[in-house]
Amino acid sequence: MRRLTTGVLAGSVAALVTAGFVQPAAAVPHSGDTSPAPADSAAHKPDSRPGPLTKRQQAWRKQAMDKLASGQARPQKHGGSTSVQVAEGKFVELQVDKTDKIFSILSEFGDKADSTLGTMPGPRHNEIPKPDRSVDNTTKWREDFSPSYYEDMFFDANNDGGESMADFFEKQSSGRYSVDGDVSEWVRVPHNASYYGDNSVEYSGGVWSFIADSASAWYESRLAAGKTPEQIRSYLLQFDQWDRYDHDSDGDFAERDGYIDHFQAIHAGMGEEAGGGRLGADAIWSHRWYVNSDDFGQTGPTVGGQEILMGGVQIGDTGLWIGDYTTEPENGGLGVFTHEYAHDLGLPDFYDTNGGSNGVGFWSLMSSGSWLGRGENSIGDTPGYMGPYEKLQLGWLDYKTVTVGQSGNYTLGPAARVTEGTEQAVAVALPDKTTTTEYTTPASGEYAWWTGSADNLNVSLTREIDLTGYKHAKLWAKAWYDIEAGYDYLYAETSTDGGDTWTRLGSGVDGDSKGKWKKLQYKLDGGQKILFRFRYKTDGAVQRPGAFLDDIFVRAQGDILFSDDVESTDHGWTVSGWKRSTGSDTKTTGQFYLVENRQYVDYDAVLRTGPYNFSAPITKPNWVERFPYQNGMLVWYVDLAYENNNTSQHPGHGLALPVDARPKQITYPDGSAPTNRRQPFDGTFGLEATDPVTFHKEVIQGNGSNEHVATLEAKAPSKPGIRTFDGSNVNRYWNPDNPQNSTKVAGHGVTVTVTGKSGNNRTIEVTNPA
Repeated sequence: MRRLTTGVLAGSVAALVTAGFVQPAAAVPHSGDTSPAPADSAAHKPDSRPGPLTKRQQAWRKQAMDKLASGQARPQKHGGSTSVQVAEGKFVELQVDKTDKIFSILSEFGDKADSTLGTMPGPRHNEIPKPDRSVDNTTKWREDFSPSYYEDMFFDANNDGGESMADFFEKQSSGRYSVDGDVSEWVRVPHNASYYGDNSVEYSGGVWSFIADSASAWYESRLAAGKTPEQIRSYLLQFDQWDRYDHDSDGDFAERDGYIDHFQAIHAGMGEEAGGGRLGADAIWSHRWYVNSDDFGQTGPTVGGQEILMGGVQIGDTGLWIGDYTTEPENGGLGVFTHEYAHDLGLPDFYDTNGGSNGVGFWSLMSSGSWLGRGENSIGDTPGYMGPYEKLQLGWLDYKTVTVGQSGNYTLGPAARVTEGTEQAVAVALPDKTTTTEYTTPASGEYAWWTGSADNLNVSLTREIDLTGYKHAKLWAKAWYDIEAGYDYLYAETSTDGGDTWTRLGSGVDGDSKGKWKKLQYKLDGGQKILFRFRYKTDGAVQRPGAFLDDIFVRAQGDILFSDDVESTDHGWTVSGWKRSTGSDTKTTGQFYLVENRQYVDYDAVLRTGPYNFSAPITKPNWVERFPYQNGMLVWYVDLAYENNNTSQHPGHGLALPVDARPKQITYPDGSAPTNRRQPFDGTFGLEATDPVTFHKEVIQGNGSNEHVATLEAKAPSKPGIRTFDGSNVNRYWNPDNPQNSTKVAGHGVTVTVTGKSGNNRTIEVTNPA
């Protein structure tokens, strides 16, 4: 094992900025498309997929932040961890100074194939072709991707100029957090890559089989090496020190739960997010997920005599299980590994997971910042840092708060580090906002049941129906729905064993009822008491309004066995996540600005060398030109009315978006424009003029014998510095000609002015009107 030796981790959990804290739970595609932003859509997939308790964990964390910020609760020590109690038996862990351990298995692919999928064998490791550097300056390559290479990249402080995952998180957290661990030898799973990664099976069992087969192959390799099952178990116990979900509800997270704390499955070959190499779409897309989450409540380890049935897969006969995991490719750079691991810590994606192109770009690790580098022969080798909201969620942000009606002068040090006598960020509080969304009106009366509208939902409406003495019955309901087709579904399900197993009735409801109420009917088998439920399940990407149900009744042989017009409370239902609704939804949510100072120091130095543009997509599709993101004061607008940054769905709005100080779109002579990974390069405020930048792209011009490849230029000349952010005009920094970039601001009249500079520090004056 490679062990990292560090000094004592310093610092403390930062105070909370607002009662409205949200922590929704990457590989970001490095698409080279230089057409308008929506053309990037095909290159995106959600890479942070929910586990069985993800939504619960997010909800509890939000409650904890509310209680802390309002003074209703204080962090308390419970055993070996610090946590906040949000209700009886419900605790949320706060980040404390610690080093977590990661267990990584290296897996190459076998030869078994499914004839309905790709049949190409492998790949084995070290089969990625050596790039031709005259036409490819993006593909990461080395002759030998050995276990020691990964150990150095993850844990060695002396690796590659001191860059490693451990070093990144130590510096990102200002010394509060680090990682250690071990990496296996290469093992071989039985099937080829297409068996696990073909898009038709990847997220319907394919990658779960890859995780299970990787664990089995590693276990068998240890037995073959002469290790006993008990020795293997003893070795794995070092990776089970954390009770991620507090299985015994005692608030102590520093104890074993039978699951590996942090698991990485590294596969041979390239990742689909980087094109997939010879596998193309059959390659596995790097992601974070939970293996066999469908087995939640049915399988799992036993610890101290208590069954912990949270699904997953057991490693051999060790009694240690894998649940949460990340998977990355053989030639993944440090960027993809830190990005996926940040998901494992609970951070969401900051890019547009719906296929659009928002303005976060290279400003955050949780967007394209994971693809930055030192400007050499690859992209993604050195990641950029997180934005301030990500650090706030992890307790790694040191900042001052400017409340409504307050003004003040502050010195911002570089956002990359905590510097004595300066602030890492300034949070500017804003009045809460109230948002009402009108969906429909109930089919009858004043109320209907509503699923809610959010990512990663799994909500149910359940009741017992006594069909004793009846051969069959029918359940009827009126439904209004707008559900993402092919991904999210409203299911009708029955159980005859008290809810242990469920049988789906017909196909799930998805798509759009076109604004009308439609009738749903389901045939029920009689002769006994059954449980019936409506269950609404969504994925982590596109968010639609959901479904409303009204006038539900069951008829059997002419008898009405039950009816619900939804005008009275729960009416006998067991309600989990659904709510009675008038057809509209009103929310009061928090909002605030986070102001930081991005400078070319530590890992943020790659903001000068790492941003890239695919400049020759026709003649050299794997070739990029480099350009700088402008250093200076960056203002983020955090709007908790939104759960994601999908500006393709809600232009001008998102959970946490950077304000572009210069929102005018840069264009090519043919009217097309670089994507929004490039547009916000000069989005900072400051005293200095911006750097001039020229973007290039290739196009086909002419016809017949005159057809040729031409290069177009989009020029962004140097511009004077803009000293003041002025939030009085909602649309000041938003451009309707490029609606997915930047953000509409709060309109409250906040101003933040850069008043001076000294080295990497910036002095600012903040005015926050009452």
